[in-house]
Amino acid sequence: MQTLLAGCLFCLLVAGVRFYLGSQLQQQLLQRIPQQVQQQFMPLLAQSVWDVDPAMEKRLLQGIQSLDGVAEVSLLNTRGQVQLTLATPLPASHRIELPVQSAGTGDQPLGTLRLSLSLRSLEYTLWREIAQAMAELMLAILLLAWLTRRYLQQKVLAPLAALATRWQSPDAHEQIVAQDEIAHLGQILQAHDQHAGTQLKQAKQTCYELTQQRDQLSSLLAMRTAELEQLSRFHQMVSEMSSRLIQLDHADIEGEIAIALSRIGNLLEVDRCYLFKVAPSLRIHHTQEWCRAGVPSTAQQYENYPLQESAWFVPQLIKQHLVALSQLEDMPPEGHNERMRFAAHGIQSIAVVTLSYQGQVLGFFGCDSVLQKRDWLDKELTLMRLFSEMLCHTLLQRQYRQAHDVTRQALTLAHEKLDGMVNIDGLTGLANRKVFRQQLAKHYSQSKDGSQALSLLLINIDAFTDYNACFGHLEGDQCLIRLAALMQQHATGQAVLARLGGDEFGLLLPGADTAAAYRLAENLRLAIWQLGIPHISSSVSTCVTASVGVASLDTTRHDSDGALQEEAAQCLYQAKQLGRNRVISASHGLGPAV
Repeated sequence: MQTLLAGCLFCLLVAGVRFYLGSQLQQQLLQRIPQQVQQQFMPLLAQSVWDVDPAMEKRLLQGIQSLDGVAEVSLLNTRGQVQLTLATPLPASHRIELPVQSAGTGDQPLGTLRLSLSLRSLEYTLWREIAQAMAELMLAILLLAWLTRRYLQQKVLAPLAALATRWQSPDAHEQIVAQDEIAHLGQILQAHDQHAGTQLKQAKQTCYELTQQRDQLSSLLAMRTAELEQLSRFHQMVSEMSSRLIQLDHADIEGEIAIALSRIGNLLEVDRCYLFKVAPSLRIHHTQEWCRAGVPSTAQQYENYPLQESAWFVPQLIKQHLVALSQLEDMPPEGHNERMRFAAHGIQSIAVVTLSYQGQVLGFFGCDSVLQKRDWLDKELTLMRLFSEMLCHTLLQRQYRQAHDVTRQALTLAHEKLDGMVNIDGLTGLANRKVFRQQLAKHYSQSKDGSQALSLLLINIDAFTDYNACFGHLEGDQCLIRLAALMQQHATGQAVLARLGGDEFGLLLPGADTAAAYRLAENLRLAIWQLGIPHISSSVSTCVTASVGVASLDTTRHDSDGALQEEAAQCLYQAKQLGRNRVISASHGLGPAV
């Protein structure tokens, strides 16, 4: 009964939380409906209103009405009259009006979209989901309670009772065989009591042995500590030299490497310390060497030495990365020629480390003992490895810098090429929208300050979407290229012609007054029509035509370049509304159409 009551309380709590979260989600859903309509439907709706396409408008309104929470949707024209309404019997909680705008007209709305939102349908769905979830949760709680009670009774309570009896009288149950995990635990506890004494004796013996080992380790630790301190000083010196090499310019690296070789040679008390660099052709192409006073240099004798000629020494270096010989007699018979060469150079002991990166041999770093033989210590070889890593990083850094210089030169050329392409429309070769906006702002400022004439033409190809649908986008691109070339012929002098996007072009005419701009616009419209590009799907003409909006600068009306462009866009919109294939000017009004 208590379990059932707790389950009911838990279900009520879950239902309350679910209802609260669902209510919040409903409010958020209703709040997101305007944003969703703006993003998914408004561009297409604005285009259909712009193109006067009632069928498309109805399909878009049906799509908006299908959204959860939308009870009624209406489309109003610019005069506030309802053009189309779709509604459901659900009661509306509140209304929202959204302006229908097109990118071609700027801030001038084409109409208004009125939405009536209903919270009732969302509430019905929420209550139905809560009821279904509560039923499933209650059934799951009852089933889990029954299974838990049965499992505890069989697997926990009964074995615990048997274990308690056995713990009180262990002798009476010595023959019981473990039936489950708890019975097995009882046997383990009994075995633990029996072996406790034995383990205590073993612990005492182990403690005695550990004491002896501790004394031995203490003496060994003192010796290793001294070696580590010396190695630490070596490492500090290598780190200091590495930092200097990283901070130096490319031209100073050779001198710093020479100083580093001198310091390492004096620290290790060797007679020669050298760095042999390896070219991609596997030849030693550059050597640097430090020699103690009185010891002759041999580095130049290895300049341009091909590594393939080495029968034993170089292959061992590439394979093991380190070769350390206390005496030349340790070399095998196949290294006889190299042993004779080393002996001719006065070498008695030699240690060399390979500098490599991802399988590529960059060079060799080595030390020679000439005056006497010596046994190489582990700490000395460790120091040589550390120093070789530093040299390897230095050589890699040098390669990276050289590659970086080459890449930077290539990038400079590429940037120069891109700078010439970034302001050009890729299809027509005209200026793009960015350049047009910059030139409009520039000439607007100059004309306003100097009281000079300035006119703007916005040109839109009529029914170009239908042209693409009928002939394909490849033919559409060719059509735009031909039209752009034709417009370029009319854009003489300081005129700026640009493709603003899709089938829309802009022509900026510095110094042209209203009359001159209107004449040029009409000539351009006739030239496009007379070009005779077939357009069988156009409702305007059998050939491709264009609508043109013209605006001229008037400082009393145009307080910004955006206002001038907006007026031209309004004129273009009027030209399309009045049947297309015509020129509309803010000063001349309706232009003729063919």
